[in-house]
Amino acid sequence: MPANSRLPSAVFVFLAFGGFLQARRFAATMPPVLATHFGASGVVNGWQTQSQYFVLEVVLLGVCLLLAFGIPRLIGALPISLINLPNKEYWLAPERRQETVAFFKAQFAWFGCGLLVFLLVVNELVFKANHALPRRLDNTAFAIALVAFLAYVGIWTVRLVLRFSRISG
Repeated sequence: MPANSRLPSAVFVFLAFGGFLQARRFAATMPPVLATHFGASGVVNGWQTQSQYFVLEVVLLGVCLLLAFGIPRLIGALPISLINLPNKEYWLAPERRQETVAFFKAQFAWFGCGLLVFLLVVNELVFKANHALPRRLDNTAFAIALVAFLAYVGIWTVRLVLRFSRISG
């Protein structure tokens, strides 16, 4: 069954739009200099101007876009010799290459969604920390978000390894 990347692509666009709305909502109420880096105890140890922070957000969105949509395109365009994949001769054989690339498109789009959700949660925590006095990151919420994201990445990775470790669809 061929994978379909339309749903995760639509979810990604929805999340990116949500991130825009999130940034817009907070931009008007943020101080000119934001607390943007926090130590293990949640205490601020790094600062950026509002414009620097929002440029960083755009750069991180670009990284998400590259991971979610650029890597699968590269896999589809590169010669087999440049691709590191278990059983690549089988999975990238001409009769299966299109289906394999479609699977990668869907899976990397979902990965991009997971990464974008994590970044949106972190942004929310940073924005909330900048509204609090004293400015302090909610480490419990950050730890939960980080563990959830790492679990997602672990499951995502295991699924890829299991799929391509065997020789059959």
